[in-house]
Amino acid sequence: MTVQEEINKISRLYKSYGFTVAKKMDFCIVFTYTNGYFYNAEIVEFKKENEYVKKIKNDYEDLGFSVRISEYSSYNRTHDFLFKGFFGIKNINERLIREYDSFKELQSKKLFESSYEYIEPTYFWNSEIKKGKLIENIFLQIENDGAQLIILEAAAGYGKTCTSYELIKIMANDERLQYAPIFTELSKNRKAALFRYVLLDEIDKKFTSLSSQLVLQEIRNGMVPLIIDGFDELISRSSPNMSNSILQEDDSQTMLDTIAELFDEGCKTKVVLTSRKSAIFTGDIFNEWIKYKLPNCNVTRISIEEPTIQDWLGYEKLQFLKTQRIPFTNIVNPILLAFMRSMSIEKFMEKCSNVEKVIDYYFESLLNREIERQALQLSKIEQYEIMKLFAKDFVEFDIVSEELSFVKELFQDIIHEKFNDYNERYYITEERPTEQEFATKLAGHALLNRTSPMKNQIGFINDFIFGIFIGEIMIEKKINMEEVGEKYIDIACTAYASRSSINKAKLLDVVLPYIRKLNYEQQFDVELKLASTIQQDYKEHYFSNRSFNQDIYFDGKYKFQNCTFRNCTFNKCYLMTSAFEECSFYDCRFYDISVLRDTNYNCRLIFSNNCSGYEIFAEKAAHEDPLIVEENYEKVILSKFYNSRSQVLRDALHERVLLNTKDSQKHQELERTLENLKKENILFKYNHQWVINKEKIGEIRNILGK
Repeated sequence: MTVQEEINKISRLYKSYGFTVAKKMDFCIVFTYTNGYFYNAEIVEFKKENEYVKKIKNDYEDLGFSVRISEYSSYNRTHDFLFKGFFGIKNINERLIREYDSFKELQSKKLFESSYEYIEPTYFWNSEIKKGKLIENIFLQIENDGAQLIILEAAAGYGKTCTSYELIKIMANDERLQYAPIFTELSKNRKAALFRYVLLDEIDKKFTSLSSQLVLQEIRNGMVPLIIDGFDELISRSSPNMSNSILQEDDSQTMLDTIAELFDEGCKTKVVLTSRKSAIFTGDIFNEWIKYKLPNCNVTRISIEEPTIQDWLGYEKLQFLKTQRIPFTNIVNPILLAFMRSMSIEKFMEKCSNVEKVIDYYFESLLNREIERQALQLSKIEQYEIMKLFAKDFVEFDIVSEELSFVKELFQDIIHEKFNDYNERYYITEERPTEQEFATKLAGHALLNRTSPMKNQIGFINDFIFGIFIGEIMIEKKINMEEVGEKYIDIACTAYASRSSINKAKLLDVVLPYIRKLNYEQQFDVELKLASTIQQDYKEHYFSNRSFNQDIYFDGKYKFQNCTFRNCTFNKCYLMTSAFEECSFYDCRFYDISVLRDTNYNCRLIFSNNCSGYEIFAEKAAHEDPLIVEENYEKVILSKFYNSRSQVLRDALHERVLLNTKDSQKHQELERTLENLKKENILFKYNHQWVINKEKIGEIRNILGK
C-alpha cells in the first residue's frame, strides 16, 4: 500500500467516526470534530515536521479548538485508539459486570439456601458431544479470526440465558480484549418483531452518542460482538400464529436474512444467538442460506442436552433418591433441581422423599419468608390462593408482567372483600395498613419480581411458579380453557412435567381436548411433558433437534406414520416397533435404547448413513417373522426390564409398557402375573411405575435364565 493509499484509508476511518478533514498534506492530516460547544482537532502526523505541525496546532488553538497531535504508526493502532475512546470500553465492561451481578443476585434469591452457581452441561459442538468448558470454548471461537456465527440451542430452562451471562462476564473481565459487546435478552425487549429493528434499538440505548452506522461498521469489523439471547422470541413475534419450531419458508428466509445483512464479504462479524430448538436453524432452508449468504463465515452449532440428575445433585443425593424409589421423570425442572442442589444433605433427606414434598417445601420457603420479611398477616394457604387468583388475572389479561401500578390494582380487587378481616389481624392500630398499602406488600411478594432492572414491571419470579398456578386453576376449572392462550398452556405443562404422575394426568385430562387447536409440534410437547408418550397418531410430520430421554416410551398405542426425524437424540428411551411405520431418520443418534418387537411385518424404516447406534432398532423393525407368544408370563414381564445392549436391569418401567398387548386374554394374564410378582416382593408399584426389588436379583436372573 502506497503512502497516499494509507492516508486515504486513515481519512475514511476518521470520517466514519464523525471527523471532518480540515487540512491534508503529505506529512499530516488535520481532522476536526465538533459536538455542541466542544471543538476538537486531531493532527495525525505521518512525517516529523515539528515546526510546521506546531504552527498548525497553535493556529487551531487560537480558533478555540482543543488540539491533540497523534504520531501515526499503523492503521490498526489508530483504529484501536479511536474505537477505545469513542466506545468507552471500560464503561461498557463495568456495565456488563453490573448486569451479571444483578442476574446472579436474582438467581440466588430463588434458591434461599446457597448462591447461584453455573452448572456445566453436556452439549453437542456441531456433531461432537462434549462435557464442560462450554463458556471457554464459545469465547475461544469468538476470538478466532474471521466472521463467526455461533448458534446455541437448548430447551426452555436448560441454560441459554445463564450461558449468555457467563459469556459476557468472561468477555468483560478479559482486559486483553478491545471489544464493546452488545448483549440483549429479547424476552425483555418487546418493541419490535424483526432483528434489524431490535438491533437498532439496542444500539440507540447502549451507544447514545454514536451513529448506528458507525456501530454497525464496528460490528462488521468484529469489534462489537453481538450476544442475542432468546432469538426464538423474535420468531414467535414475527409469526404469531406459528410455533417456534415450524415456520413457512418465506418467514424462515426473512428471519435468516436479517442476520446475513451483518455478514458482508471480508467482514469479521461475531454473533452469538441463543434459541429454543427450532426448525429455523436446521434443514434445507438453513443449509442453503449458509451456502449462499454466509460463504466465508464459520457457523458453529451448539446444542445443550438436558442435564442429568447427577449433574445437578451429585452422587450422594442421587443415591438417596434411588433408595426412596423416586421416579426421576418427575424431577426435570431446572428450578427444582437448583433448589434441591442448594440444600444440605440433611435437609435434602428430610424434604426430598418424593417430588411433591420438594415442591411443597419450595413454596413453603417462599411463603414463610413473606410472613417474616413483611410482617404479612396471611397464612401460607391464604397467600397461595391470592397468588393463584393473581396468576388467573395474568392469563385472562394475556400478560406475563405489568407496571407496578396495575399490579397493585389487581391485588386490591383480589383482597377487597376480605381486607377488613386481614386488617384486624394487626393488633396494634398504628401498624394496620390501608388497603392500598396491603396491595403494595403483595406486589413486593417473594413469588414476584421486577422483570427488568430498567423497567418497573412486575411478574412471577419464574415460569415454574407461574406454571404451577396456571395448572391448578385449569384443573380446578376456574378459567375458560377456550380463552387460554397457547403460551400459558406451555408454561403450565412445562411446570407440571416435574410433578407426580397423578398431577400430570389431571392436567393432561384438562388440556388434551384443547391442544388440538395448537400446531402439531406444540401438541407433541404437551403429550411428552405430561404423558411421556404420544396421545395420538402423527402422520407425515417433521421432527428436528429433539432429545428423547430414558423417561420417554413410544409404546405403539399411537404411532408415527411417514414421519421424518432429523438431528434427534434417543437416549435410553423405550421403543416398540409398532410405534413407527415408514419413518425416516437423518443425522439421529441412538444411545442404549431398548427396543421391543411387537410386529410381525417390516416397518420399512429408513436410516441415513449419518445416524449412529440405530442397528438394533433397524433390525427388529425390519423383521418379518411371526412373533412367538411365550407362555412364561413372568419371563415376558421381567425381560422388558432387561436391557440386552447394556446387560443391566432397568430400575423401573411404566405399567403401560408392561401391559402392552392387543390380545385381551394376554393382557389379563400379564395383569395377574404383575400382582403375583408384587406379592413375591420381586416388583413394587409406585403410582403407575413398577420398580425392581434389587434384593431379589438372584430370583429375577433365574426366571430370565441368565
